[in-house]
Amino acid sequence: MTDGDCPADGIDWVEVWRCRQQRQRTARNYIDGRHLWSREENARRYDASSRDEYGPRVTETIAGLPLSPSARVLDIGSGPGTLALPIAPRVREVVAVEPAKGMTAVLAEHLERDGIKNVRIVQKRWEDIDIVVDLDPPYEIVIASFSVTMEEIDKAVRKMDAVAAPGGMIALYWFLDPSFYDLASEALWPELHDSPYRGGPRADLLFLILVQLGFLPRVEVLEFERTYRFATMDEAIEHFAPHFSIEDERGRGLLRSYLEGVARPGTGGEIVLSHPSRYARVWWQKSRV
Repeated sequence: MTDGDCPADGIDWVEVWRCRQQRQRTARNYIDGRHLWSREENARRYDASSRDEYGPRVTETIAGLPLSPSARVLDIGSGPGTLALPIAPRVREVVAVEPAKGMTAVLAEHLERDGIKNVRIVQKRWEDIDIVVDLDPPYEIVIASFSVTMEEIDKAVRKMDAVAAPGGMIALYWFLDPSFYDLASEALWPELHDSPYRGGPRADLLFLILVQLGFLPRVEVLEFERTYRFATMDEAIEHFAPHFSIEDERGRGLLRSYLEGVARPGTGGEIVLSHPSRYARVWWQKSRV
């Protein structure tokens, strides 16, 4: 280190992000979201468990978006429509990009059941999207809510900016604290899979990357308590097992022991697991020039 240098001088934050993503994914038997949610039973469990529990976060997210009847919204990593469905009645169109077959199947069912006609599904990874063929930009609002898992994050965010309308908003929502799954994985993975587990990059790194790329991001720190409720411990194990690549009774026993250690009884005798955490909304407006 030469005179005048500081430890962080010259760090390529994009490469740090890529390294941390790769480190997380090299844990033995790690399964990424696209494959986890491709199974409809997993997607349906997520949809059923999240619809009520994510209500406050969804309300807060929508309140922070400049929705209008003329706006077109791009929802990257839409899942089963957690944001796309409540946003649809307030805007002209929502395009939901979601790679997992199970999630798109559940979203399509919601659209059919509720008679929603202004949501279009694009079943692709964001990395594989062709802007002209798949999207027909521009969009007044571009959202990636807890879906910023791309290794080549620089290309991903530049593509988001490219499809936004001049003056449009690009809003990324990402973890500041370890999630429930990160903490459980760090505790369980060595015994389950004889491999260490390390969580992926956080929102602080995302901010540094955007600055490095020349954007002018704003950051809001938000709080959210994710609460899971199950009628029985067996139901909880059935829900969580796929997240930890558990397919045998030994693994289910380890998971049971972990969940029993962090669960509490609910008022109606249910099993309750709560995890308070902070996340960030990192956003910027596309240049009008």
